[in-house]
Amino acid sequence: MKNPLLFILHALITVPVAVLSGLLLVNQFALSPLLASAGAVAAGAVVYFGLGKYADARLYKKYGLTRKEYNFIFENMKEAKKKLSRLQSVFVRVRSISSLKQMIELNRLVRRIFSVVKKEPKRFYEAESFFYSHLDSVVELAEKYALLNTQRLKNASVKQSLLETKETLDDLTKTLEKDLHKVLAKDIEHLTFELDVAKHSLNKRELPEDREEGSRKS
Repeated sequence: MKNPLLFILHALITVPVAVLSGLLLVNQFALSPLLASAGAVAAGAVVYFGLGKYADARLYKKYGLTRKEYNFIFENMKEAKKKLSRLQSVFVRVRSISSLKQMIELNRLVRRIFSVVKKEPKRFYEAESFFYSHLDSVVELAEKYALLNTQRLKNASVKQSLLETKETLDDLTKTLEKDLHKVLAKDIEHLTFELDVAKHSLNKRELPEDREEGSRKS
């Protein structure tokens, strides 16, 4: 996604341009300091926003997205990041080892999907069900489970709810695994192809050696 360092880089370019523009307007065009300052600010603004537009255009081209698509995905990623923080906060409220392991696995899968899409925003469209449905379900159920788990007095109803929630979270873990596999499907396909090519290449190398060895034996 957008690099915050670009703001600093643009500022480092814009400030010298604004200062030089102000000096030029004073020395070469004999403008008053007030008018020269206004001109310097205007020149700086043009350079700053121009650099921003250029950087955005390169960014959209890099990810193969339009500005509208990029901003849409960026907003969804911001919301998803908040949900990731909520899910992580569940850790401190879980007491049993088995439940902790379950939360660790859920967090691992969720963060893995998020990091893949963050690196390549176009893959958002391959994980829409994750961002629109599955992530919400995981967060809400995990928070519910953590809340029930902290209750000191656990009657039959609470225990039954805990059991059902844990089972549903197990099902959601499998669903997240499918989401991750879907997001990584192209990488897996590419790797499989590369492996097939490598195996084919090795087989072609081994054939002449086998023939040579066979001729020696005969």
